[in-house]
Amino acid sequence: MSQTNVTVPGDGSSGMGAGMIVGLVLAIVILGFIVWYFLLNGNGGGTPSQSTGPLQSILQSLPASS
Repeated sequence: MSQTNVTVPGDGSSGMGAGMIVGLVLAIVILGFIVWYFLLNGNGGGTPSQSTGPLQSILQSLPASS
């Protein structure tokens, strides 16, 4: 019977690396932006019901024909 030693190498190959930390920070930033956009930006993330497009505003500014 033989003994097998299982140890974690000390060369930094274990644990969270810089890539994982950057990925976690990026994920937190993206989730924060999504929460801000849909919940905290004033209109609830939807479009206003009485939106006027450019053509409609131009037509309203023209004088009415008699």
